Amino acid sequence: MHKLLLTISCCIFAVSIQAQSNINLILNHKFDGVPLVYNDNYTDDQGRAVNFNRVQYYLSSLVITHDGGQTTPLTDVYVLTNGNVSYYPLGSFAIDSVESIKLDLGVDAVANAGNTSNYPSSHPLGPQSPVMDWNWPSGYFFLVLNGQVDSDADSTPDKVFEMNAIGDVMLTNVEVTVSSGAVGNTLDIAMDVHVDNWINNIDLTSVSVDHSSSNTNQEMCQNTDTYTVFEGIEQAPLVGVEKAKGPRSYVTADYTMAYAPVLNYNLSSKLPSTLVITDASGKRVIEEANVGFEGNYFILKELKSGVYFATFSNEKEILTCKFLVQR
Repeated sequence: MHKLLLTISCCIFAVSIQAQSNINLILNHKFDGVPLVYNDNYTDDQGRAVNFNRVQYYLSSLVITHDGGQTTPLTDVYVLTNGNVSYYPLGSFAIDSVESIKLDLGVDAVANAGNTSNYPSSHPLGPQSPVMDWNWPSGYFFLVLNGQVDSDADSTPDKVFEMNAIGDVMLTNVEVTVSSGAVGNTLDIAMDVHVDNWINNIDLTSVSVDHSSSNTNQEMCQNTDTYTVFEGIEQAPLVGVEKAKGPRSYVTADYTMAYAPVLNYNLSSKLPSTLVITDASGKRVIEEANVGFEGNYFILKELKSGVYFATFSNEKEILTCKFLVQR
């Protein structure tokens, strides 16, 4: 009898292990229904040309409703997003199918009262480049939209705007209905993120640089619910079909810090690549293998002023971006 109970216990334990799914959050950033690409021009709700070079925001307090109404809070899980990145691993949980997800745009009050120095740089709440927090007053940027808008009606974005929302008042609760099931040990929760809805009824020409808890930044965050920024994708278990969709391949340079540009990139082949950075003479100054197929590459090495070329390559594609370093 003892051996039988031991066998049954082992079987139950094995089943519980098998029920664990690797949960991924898939965020398809869009503007007016088409994939968002940094530095591409779009038209806002007031008919003005606009582009973006930085879209970032925090998600926290995630709670998943699954498997017939069960709820699983993702304790201490924080997601720092980028407008050109889609895939965010959330961890492994005993979940087979998802019905909805609750989340907060921003960082909960307890974490927001802390400091980036309390975390390693690899943690979403750790030091970031470009920065995602402000030392005075303390706190994180909950939502960041940076870019340019056409201010003289010539259809060319020319005026910089920076909306960096900070302060506990910016926290916005969101509940999104989704429908997805596990494939093997992987379960993807997919959503479209309608970036254009964040700027509805906001006059970007009057924003300039706004790193604060201003009424404009509050309106931007409130638009998350007012105009439904996060929209769940109902999908059959063959989530891989959705993965195949996305923006075209591109590499662009973000000059927020002119002396250390950030390379924003997305490779449609979705293969690990090699990055090679050369100077104007063709000399290799940086080479790194197995970089991901999408993301933001921060150039940590100090480069002299001048022209450089960044090339991402794999067995299916080669992309090159010319950029400048100015000191």
